[in-house]
Amino acid sequence: MSEDFIQNAADGDASDQDIICDIQNVCTEFGDNIVHHNLNLKVKRGDILALVGRSGCGKTTLLRHIIGLTKPISGNVLLFGQNLHAMERVAQRRLMDRFGVLFQQGALFSALSVFDNIAFPLRELKQFDESIIYQLVMHKLSLVELEPRNADLLPAELSGGMVKRVGLARALALEPELLVLDEPTAGLDPDRSHNFIDLVKQLKKSLGLTVLFVTHDMDTLASLAERVAVLEDKHIIADCSLHELAEIDHPFVINFFQSIRSRLERL
Repeated sequence: MSEDFIQNAADGDASDQDIICDIQNVCTEFGDNIVHHNLNLKVKRGDILALVGRSGCGKTTLLRHIIGLTKPISGNVLLFGQNLHAMERVAQRRLMDRFGVLFQQGALFSALSVFDNIAFPLRELKQFDESIIYQLVMHKLSLVELEPRNADLLPAELSGGMVKRVGLARALALEPELLVLDEPTAGLDPDRSHNFIDLVKQLKKSLGLTVLFVTHDMDTLASLAERVAVLEDKHIIADCSLHELAEIDHPFVINFFQSIRSRLERL
């Protein structure tokens, strides 16, 4: 099965309204190091899309472009049809409120309680009084299956799984349309990883989320992804379903996904 067919099949006939994120001919360089060259990728509304590739290939850098933390040398990153990197700060901030991010280590503020971590983006809006913020935070805690009593804990008092859930609750604070996850199950034991995957799938369904995530974990990939984009040779070499990906004749894909068939058979 050719790479061109795989990418064309994934693009399909989606209308502009169906595209949440459209990465167009992105090039990224750090000195003499070329990270991305003419990279293209579309994230469609309702997707659960995994971005995979070898360590150091530029996955996290691409996520940083998507969420506005960095800007590529050339090319466009369109979110909800708008160029995030070409906007004035106020308009950019409004656009960024439409997505939530869970960073690999949770990125919780260590001096703030669980409650205050989740409340942080709500308070930044300056649109809600504290009684409303309290209700919203308690609702987000419930969504990620944490108890109200956990609200007073500090990050240092949380297990790894709880850190992920609090980070997820904060990412959901502003009712985003797009949820971006960087290595969502990294550092979790198999049981907690399985439970977290189930939680993300449940939230995706109940909240109508679009999910973009990076992972190195094959079980997470097989259990969560509906589409897979493979970053190799500085661009996306394949964008397709897991079953289609297992048939691609490319050295990196064959090596990276050598165990994919056995995992898919168990699903």
